Amino acid sequence: MSVNAITHVEWQSKDYKGLAKFMTDLFGFKFDPFGEGYMFYTPGGDGVSIGISQDRQGASAGGTPSVYITVASIDDVLAKGQKLGGTVAVPKEVIPGDMGAFAFIKAPDGNLIGLHEAHAH
Repeated sequence: MSVNAITHVEWQSKDYKGLAKFMTDLFGFKFDPFGEGYMFYTPGGDGVSIGISQDRQGASAGGTPSVYITVASIDDVLAKGQKLGGTVAVPKEVIPGDMGAFAFIKAPDGNLIGLHEAHAH
């Protein structure tokens, strides 16, 4: 594994099981219980693991680090996310310099999930 590479991302949520289900339904991630108040996703290969913990620090939803998930179509993911109870927090915006596009969807618990599309249409 590379030094100084992002290897793990973690969200806190008052409804950590609900956030894990939302991300499973939206992206297909499979979270497993990992100790008390914690859900864990381990990707294959060199992917980044994801943890979702029960909020014990009073963090506000959406106040955790911005994390982006690369998707084939932001439009499709935003539409599916809304059907799953999420809301569009930042609509799709094209990134200058042929860098694709980004958006943010807000999970039902209030956490923000960044979306990146490499080749925006």
